[in-house]
Amino acid sequence: MKKISFLIMLTVILFSSCASIKDFNYFQDTAAGDVNTVKNAESCITIKPNDRITVLVTSKDLELAAPFNLVSINTTQSRSYTTGTGALNGNSYTQYYTVSQDGDINMPVLGKVKVAGLTRTQIEDKIAELITVSENGFKDPTVTVDYANLYVKMLGELNRPGAVSIDRDQFTLMDAIAKAGDLSVFGNRKNVKVYRMEDGTEKVYEIDLTQRKQLLQSPAYMLQQNDVVYVEPNKTRARQSTSNGNTFLQPSLWISAASLVTTLIVLLKK
Repeated sequence: MKKISFLIMLTVILFSSCASIKDFNYFQDTAAGDVNTVKNAESCITIKPNDRITVLVTSKDLELAAPFNLVSINTTQSRSYTTGTGALNGNSYTQYYTVSQDGDINMPVLGKVKVAGLTRTQIEDKIAELITVSENGFKDPTVTVDYANLYVKMLGELNRPGAVSIDRDQFTLMDAIAKAGDLSVFGNRKNVKVYRMEDGTEKVYEIDLTQRKQLLQSPAYMLQQNDVVYVEPNKTRARQSTSNGNTFLQPSLWISAASLVTTLIVLLKK
């Protein structure tokens, strides 16, 4: 009986350090048919000082829209470019607007337009209205606003850490994780941190990715530009950082352990 107890205890010790499947599975608290609410579900990215955006004004008559653009549009095969930095798109060269510390962009004809605190759609509507009532304006302008340099920093145990661009109005933590190639097998899914600057103060949010309901209720589920997401290493990665941990994970150790268990089983049968 003592031999059997010893064998059981040894087996428990050998395998107790192995990561549980519960450490890896996302959303363990949900099942098919569940309906979960999302906190701040309508929250969209809002523009802040130092952000860069592109603004393109178009119309059925390109000559009417041209004065309102930092873009040189060609209707022929030859291209004429405005000066400055920008991005080449088809037959146009679009310049970026950098939002000032006061929250303004300086547009041709319209002058300073306050955009800080507004979403893309709100900026589009505001500029369209200003063009309509402008002395040199026209009716029914089409205004398109795009993000130029909005991103989130992804650090830690991810398959592709680095800066990921924000490409939609509602950019979630899972969107960012997907762009970073998912967490690595060494990422701690139960304690992902989001660092966010708000009114000169840094706030830290902790999120457990194994709990879907908690995730959807976190203020950090909907990310903002310049957020920093950090995935800390799990216990397996932490063990690898020590000589004992590396030894524990060596195949030779497991071969020896398997040999020991086999020997004990043979002894128990005698």
